[in-house]
Formats: sequence, C-alpha cells, structure tokens
Amino acid sequence: MSSVSDMKKEDDLLYVYSILRRLGSGEVNTFEQRLKSQKTQYFAQIFGLSLKYEYNLYLNGPYSPALAHDLFYIKENNIKSVEFTFAVVRLAEKYKALSQYLKDMTGRQMEIVSTFHWLRKVAGLNNIDSEDRLIKLKKANSEEVIYANNKFQEYERIKKSFE
Repeated sequence: MSSVSDMKKEDDLLYVYSILRRLGSGEVNTFEQRLKSQKTQYFAQIFGLSLKYEYNLYLNGPYSPALAHDLFYIKENNIKSVEFTFAVVRLAEKYKALSQYLKDMTGRQMEIVSTFHWLRKVAGLNNIDSEDRLIKLKKANSEEVIYANNKFQEYERIKKSFE
C-alpha cells in the first residue's frame, strides 16, 4: 500500500475511481483526460459525493498531486471501476445533481468554473476580486467570467438544497 496516497486505501481509490468513471472521466492517457479527471473529482468532492483530496491552485486550475498519483496507480495496476447503486438516496440525488451540473461542460469551462469556485471558497475572495483574479490567472474573457459566475450561483443553489 505504500505506493497509494497515505490517506487513501484501495477501497477508497476504487470508490473515487468508480465515481469518476461513472461521470465520464478518471483516465490519465492525455492532458485533456487528466484535466477532466482533476476537475471532475474537485466537483464530486464539493458536491459531497466523493472523498476529499487537497487541492492547490495550479496552472490549469485546482490540482491535486495526490489524486494524480492515485489515478496513475490505478492505471499502472489495471484497477477496474465497479458498477454500483447508491445505497443512500441522498447520495443518488447528489450524483444526479452533479451529473446535470457537469453536463456538456468543456475542459476549459471546468477549469474556469473550478478556479472561480476555489478563489471564492478556498482563497476566500469576494466575487469582484475572484472575477479579477480569474481574468488575470486564466486570461478569462467576459463571457467566461459570466459563465463561471452563473455556475457558481447554480452550485450554491444546489448546495443549499442539500442542507
């Protein structure tokens, strides 16, 4: 087990990977796949659906070295995801909400939205400062800033509905 992140057991990895696969990500063969996997996990954990990884703000938005390590471990060890049904109705509802939230989101949009969320919730910046930082960090145009803001508000509504 020493090659798996210290905080995760293989059962935990299987759960995380299975959630990612169910959401259409979890692969690491290309940059786009790795980006999508990182952002999908980020959203899965803020929706309260998956285990938590620590994220830092990096070049392409929130990034977890531990998740990257775990996904490469999964690939190298040929671990397969499993089909499962959520035993808890609330988790099934969160999965459905997350799936809808991510539907049709491009890699760039995932990057922009997750960065905006990270700036607001982790860095603790207000809306205006987060928009300014998004423009500077990601070279986001006004359309992308509006999109990130709208998705952030949507996330807040969804989160509130589960409280």
